[in-house]
Amino acid sequence: MASQYSAGGTATRERRLAWVDAAKGMAILLVVTHHAVMFLAESGQAPDPVVAANSALASLRMPLFFLASGLFAAGPLAASWRTLLHKRVAFFLYLYLLWTLLRWAFFTTVPEGVDPDDSARLEVLLWAPLLPGPSLWFLYALAVFSVLGKLVRRVPVALQLGATAVLSAVAGAGLLGIDSFAWTFMARYLFFFLVGCYARDLIERLARSTTPVAVVFAAAACVVGAGIAVALGLRSVPGVSFLLNVLAVVFGILFAALIVRFRVGRPLVALGQQTLPVYLIHMVWLALVMIGLRHVDLPVAVQYLAPPVLAVALTAVSLLTHRLLVKAGATWLFALPSRLAYRPARSAGGRSPANARPAA
Repeated sequence: MASQYSAGGTATRERRLAWVDAAKGMAILLVVTHHAVMFLAESGQAPDPVVAANSALASLRMPLFFLASGLFAAGPLAASWRTLLHKRVAFFLYLYLLWTLLRWAFFTTVPEGVDPDDSARLEVLLWAPLLPGPSLWFLYALAVFSVLGKLVRRVPVALQLGATAVLSAVAGAGLLGIDSFAWTFMARYLFFFLVGCYARDLIERLARSTTPVAVVFAAAACVVGAGIAVALGLRSVPGVSFLLNVLAVVFGILFAALIVRFRVGRPLVALGQQTLPVYLIHMVWLALVMIGLRHVDLPVAVQYLAPPVLAVALTAVSLLTHRLLVKAGATWLFALPSRLAYRPARSAGGRSPANARPAA
């Protein structure tokens, strides 16, 4: 145990945390890019190759995000129900419901034809507790996954992963028959969340094995696999989409672990530590940008460049907005109010026992 805190042990631990944050940073940039493409397509300003590339990246962005989230969830899942319900379930559901209401109020003021998700519809708001909306379903999923992970904690890990892998394969082939894209996605990505929870050692070994050659090979496998699946019409075959997701996640881990070895990876690491405000805020700024852009005839070259440029700009302005809101005292927009926040259980003498501190 003591050697864990030696200089070498600490450095190794920091590198592992760094690559996980880099993976989260990469995932949130892909999410923002995805929404930018959606909004541009709504106004006819997203070329077909851009839309196709955005669809292909679906194999990476959310599975990688859930895997990274699972890596940070093992501690809370091992803690008491009280800790889990406060630190994860109440936290994520509070933010989901709050921002669903805020976005609904905002998009009621936005001109028609800007929002591809129709967030201003009243039925979307009313059904939000059961049918998560298109833009905030990730928070809802994390709350649901936390409860499910706790409920099945005593079930053998192999059985959990095997069952959710089959569920993912069936859902990815469109065979579940669930009339809710969010619940379908949750069925597809629960496996990756659980892998993050239970296979941390395996994931870290994969990350440590990264090399430029391995990253190139993994990227090529993703491209070839996706190309074959599309060319032969195999995406509806059970297991194909699941395998493409697995390949993409392997690439994401290897790439994140490699890029943190260089200075160019530092911004991704920093971004990965602040994904929540970007996720919550960027859609508002994107809608405001599109109110103006939808009336502009963008040159074709600009249409190709717009999604990544918008993603970087929206990420930056979202982080700035978050900082200003927190300075103004609006922390309730990003965290549970104090009366709902986690409180360690107190001993009979009125002091909090040492082991009551919530797991990280």
